[in-house]
Amino acid sequence: MTGRVIPRNIEFQAVFDDPIGIALTPLFQEYWPAYRRWMKRSQSTTSDHSSTQLKRYMPELIPVFDQLVEQFGGTSPVAQFLALYNPPKLVRGCSQIVIDSDDGPVLVRSYDHHPLLIDAIVLKSRWLDRKIVAMTDCIWGVLDGINEDGLAISLAFGGRDEVGPGFAAPLVARYILETCANVKEAKSVLARVPVYMPYTFLVVDAQGDFVTAHTGPDIPTRFIERRSSTNHQSINDWPAYCQFTQSAERLELLESLPDTTQSIARVIDSFLRPPLWRNDYARASGTLYVAEYRPAELGFNLHWLTQHESFSINEFEPRRFQVPLHDPTSFTGHSQVRT
Repeated sequence: MTGRVIPRNIEFQAVFDDPIGIALTPLFQEYWPAYRRWMKRSQSTTSDHSSTQLKRYMPELIPVFDQLVEQFGGTSPVAQFLALYNPPKLVRGCSQIVIDSDDGPVLVRSYDHHPLLIDAIVLKSRWLDRKIVAMTDCIWGVLDGINEDGLAISLAFGGRDEVGPGFAAPLVARYILETCANVKEAKSVLARVPVYMPYTFLVVDAQGDFVTAHTGPDIPTRFIERRSSTNHQSINDWPAYCQFTQSAERLELLESLPDTTQSIARVIDSFLRPPLWRNDYARASGTLYVAEYRPAELGFNLHWLTQHESFSINEFEPRRFQVPLHDPTSFTGHSQVRT
């Protein structure tokens, strides 16, 4: 990572993909050379085996998967990539929390990674029965997102250096948004679909139910009623990584934040400052965006130090916009947040 040039800006694209794969095809063609190089580092899994596992665990996605494979070229490498079964190891950082408000729950999360290793796509789709708006990973996976039922989800690396048979967490998040209407249904998916590395999912619905799920290839899924999480499921799992990412410090700060409607602006300001906002971009540990999901309103806001962008299930404008990468120590303003 240290040899990569750090860009001064990230260009994001808001895309409405309808019919399946049409709007995404030029983006796939742009990203495919890098993703293909990445996939060469994966475990020895054939495209047929990957597709079989996808059909076994997430059969509802098969029509979308087949259409995307065809639209993106129809080759075995494309199919193996999109199935996201036993992909290469990928370690990233995130912080996430659920806050109560008079209008319903609010999910706030940060996403930390290298600025050259993000799709930077805000994708609206209606591939199956639900409208979904989400931040993508691997073209159709979901880092965080919301569906028309008001179910919102985000994920964070779980902080253990374990790998086993299973799917990339963003594809599991996609599956949940496509097939689930509430937290109860999402828990059923998280209990049965294998994830290839430890990940912590935070799921919240429009009724105010929420759950934090600790998943991993070597453990049964654990559900806990905890409103915040960072990048460790246990402080002793991977001490060096936990220390490098300040995971314990970030979690301590999250747990100290007030849980009220009036505190939402304060919470987001905290996400825009250290230690929640991180700037070690060269080592893939810098904050690329802060997302604020409002399930009752079927929308979300993306925040950076000097700007924000708003998106909605029902009002979605395809567009491009640039975001500068700032040093948070020089920021003295306040985020533009509705309370």
